[in-house]
Amino acid sequence: MQRDRSKKRVELLAPAGSMESLKEALRFGADAVYMGGPRFGARAFAQNPDCGGLLEALDYVHVRGKKLYLTVNTLLKEDELAGLRAYLLPFYKAGLDAVLVQDLGVLSQIRRDFPDLPVHASTQMTVLDADGVRTLAQLGVTRVVTAREITIPEIKSLAQTGVEVEVFVHGAICYCYSGQCLLSSLIGGRSGNRGRCAQPCRLPYDVQQSGQNLTAAGRSHVMNLKDMDTLSCLPQLIEAGACSLKIEGRMKSPRYTGGVTAVYRKYLDLALSGGSYLVDPEDRRFLRELFDRGGYTEYASKGLRDKMISLENKPDFRAVEEPFLREKEASFLQKGSKEKIKGKLRFFTGEPATITIEQILQEDVSRKDPVTVTETAGIVQEAKNQPLEEEMLRQRFFRLGDTPFEWESLEIETDGRGFLPVGQLNGLRRRAAESFVQALLGQYRRKEDLRQGQNTGRIEGKAAGLGISQKDAAEPPEINVSVDTLPQLKIALSYPSIRRIYLNLATMTEEEEAAALCLLAGWKQEGGPQGRSLYLNLPMIVRPAAKRRLEERGKIYAQADADGWLVHTWDQAAWLSGKLPAVDLWADASLYTYNRPAAALLAERGVAGATLPIELNSRELKGRTKDSPLPCELIVYGYLPVMVSAQCVRRTVAGCSGRPELLWMKDRRQKRFAVRNACRFCLNMIYNSEPLYLLDCAEEWRTLNLKALRIQFTIENEKETRRILEGCLKGEAAGNLLKSYTRGHFRRGVE
Repeated sequence: MQRDRSKKRVELLAPAGSMESLKEALRFGADAVYMGGPRFGARAFAQNPDCGGLLEALDYVHVRGKKLYLTVNTLLKEDELAGLRAYLLPFYKAGLDAVLVQDLGVLSQIRRDFPDLPVHASTQMTVLDADGVRTLAQLGVTRVVTAREITIPEIKSLAQTGVEVEVFVHGAICYCYSGQCLLSSLIGGRSGNRGRCAQPCRLPYDVQQSGQNLTAAGRSHVMNLKDMDTLSCLPQLIEAGACSLKIEGRMKSPRYTGGVTAVYRKYLDLALSGGSYLVDPEDRRFLRELFDRGGYTEYASKGLRDKMISLENKPDFRAVEEPFLREKEASFLQKGSKEKIKGKLRFFTGEPATITIEQILQEDVSRKDPVTVTETAGIVQEAKNQPLEEEMLRQRFFRLGDTPFEWESLEIETDGRGFLPVGQLNGLRRRAAESFVQALLGQYRRKEDLRQGQNTGRIEGKAAGLGISQKDAAEPPEINVSVDTLPQLKIALSYPSIRRIYLNLATMTEEEEAAALCLLAGWKQEGGPQGRSLYLNLPMIVRPAAKRRLEERGKIYAQADADGWLVHTWDQAAWLSGKLPAVDLWADASLYTYNRPAAALLAERGVAGATLPIELNSRELKGRTKDSPLPCELIVYGYLPVMVSAQCVRRTVAGCSGRPELLWMKDRRQKRFAVRNACRFCLNMIYNSEPLYLLDCAEEWRTLNLKALRIQFTIENEKETRRILEGCLKGEAAGNLLKSYTRGHFRRGVE
């Protein structure tokens, strides 16, 4: 079937880690670029421009009829939100095309302060399904950047919501579901959620099970994913409804940016043309010469998971064949890279010299009318000696210098008798070009709406009808326990002081789950109607197949008389509101509420409470919980999950066994990280090497207006569970209870 490009507009989106990269991206055919500024971007170590440089970049892009999306895709602390409006305002007024966000509080504030500014949901939001997309659209999100793990059929289901869908097509892949990684943060203090990931997943790890080493010599980079290359999938991605194809690489060189953009420009045009689609091996070779981490993969776009890991240590860059690269680069630029314009020059004696420039609209530029400008110079004099004939005038005006324009046509009307000094002619040409530039930029300029930002956005607790009263805050927090295994559950049930139990559905077999629900039903009845509560803990990631499995068991969960669900992502909260038993939703720490506006947005969507973020320190948590719009829970014990992945360490090193197992990864410093594969939901979870322990920090957490403390059991056996639970309930000192432990970020925080 022939594709009509004029009707099927698909954007090629390139990374711009610097102004030089931006220029290379546009030179080789990008329709838009995404770029960070001096604050709030997920690539803190890129050569991001300062505010003046970013304004210059916006003008540079807009003059060429392209777009720039600003990354504000980190999580913002409570005190940082106050500076967001002032930071965005100059870019908004200059015509910023969209802002890319992760934080729900940032989303809420942008919608309030800049209601006509398009907002794109970052891949860091872990958007995986249509329920999440539709709900984000209700909040004003115009585009969703999908998780890299989703397949082409899943992309199609997202596109059918009517919301723009942006997909990554080339570049680095995170081992963890984006936005759900705490590995760099907890072991080194550099948070991926704050744009400072140290990429510990690229390091070697020895994988062990029952004391046996499963990794072969020299092949221990078990989380080192190959880069993505979806050239062969472009037609299918387009047919699935992807509106924007995104290249990763803001930390890579301008040459990489230009080269990869050039290749994808070629094949996007080919895919849209409807002609025969074949990828030239020389173009693939060109991509490999630009960058090679140890191979490429089509990744999850085709539902593939095997052969995606580069187990051997490969350098990020290698020697390239310069003549080959230069030749290929030149071939991609043969079409030219300047914007076409047309003009008319009137040059008659006795009249002012007049030139009109008119824009030629491109297929990928959506404006109602083309820009037209007219400039005049002095009165044309009758030549005494040599008049300026048409060809001489054409030579004088055809040169546009270092402007981004070139003439497609220049019509000249003259009587062939006139003359003007060279300085006036050059001045006329320059003024016309500058006026044309300003007219183009004028289409993007916005005026500040003085009504915007008048609401300070402060959340005043009970005044908003949601927060915790001072009376509530003065009461001691209740004790909740999360369990992953049946033995852990049996022990937790024997302690009457425990008010809520979270039952992890991901880590149990169906038989264990059934036994657990039966035990919990009796436990609830013993506690009375106002006593104890059961919350079902969803898998950290729920894909379509897992959703279907959970929905099939919906009646079983309804019969269990559960009081609520522990949800980990925005998608899950959106889905549960209509699919499974209508009970309370409690946000886990991975559904981030770094700030009160984020918590308020969750409250507006029906979430009953929130687990406090792992990465905030006690001082920041105090600001977050003051007059909180949601009741708050703090995790005070547990091996925190640092990664949840679609990949499986067990499958990588020894093949899939089809059953849940516990493995250990040992790093170069001999730290051991537990790894659990949840086969029912095809998830791989990696836990921190040391348990968090805060029970003996009561002097600090008592100031946080907490509803509850959570004790979180994961890999502990029966004996360890009983000993630790008893110690936690007594508030024993960490050194007396545990051989090793961590305070997490409770005292240090992240930058």
